[in-house]
Amino acid sequence: MDGIWVQVLVALIAGACGAGVMSAVFCARRRRAKATAGSAVVPPATQSVASPSPLPDKWLNEVQRCEQAVYRAARAVDAVSSTQARHQLQTVVRRMDAELPNVRALSELGRGLEGSESRDDAVVGRVQSQLDDAAARFGMVTDHVLEAVVELVAAPDLSRVHEQVLVLRDQFPLLRPMSAVFGPPPGSAPARALMTAA
Repeated sequence: MDGIWVQVLVALIAGACGAGVMSAVFCARRRRAKATAGSAVVPPATQSVASPSPLPDKWLNEVQRCEQAVYRAARAVDAVSSTQARHQLQTVVRRMDAELPNVRALSELGRGLEGSESRDDAVVGRVQSQLDDAAARFGMVTDHVLEAVVELVAAPDLSRVHEQVLVLRDQFPLLRPMSAVFGPPPGSAPARALMTAA
């Protein structure tokens, strides 16, 4: 009889140790996820390295604005009950999501240029302008997707959704080409020469 109680006690201790280990692993993953995501609102983890300074990271903020726009659009589209309308609107969300790696790369480029010794303020300013423009364009497309969802709920019309999706697709790409960052500033003599040569 004593042998059974010893086995039960050993099993309880082993179970408690296993639960403790799993709890520690789970807590460590949560802390790591919170550190990389920056906020609980945006589920996709930002691949940028957070700034060690207490000052806000303007480069990371622009990336997060774009990620939040994609997240909001995806949640709204997922709520659409019509399968056909949902699939049409999801093509827009997928296009937005496909451009996020380029936004992250531009953000890393800006951070790197800003911290370099041979810093060119004009180029850093153009990178920041490109990121601001991208965040505004992501937000604009998200607003249009949300409007389409609201209109669809109020008055279901698949042909109207199809037209709205076509209009939204014409907005892509949301991020301007890199030549706009590294090329000559618009209006400069080299830029005018390039325009006349083309």
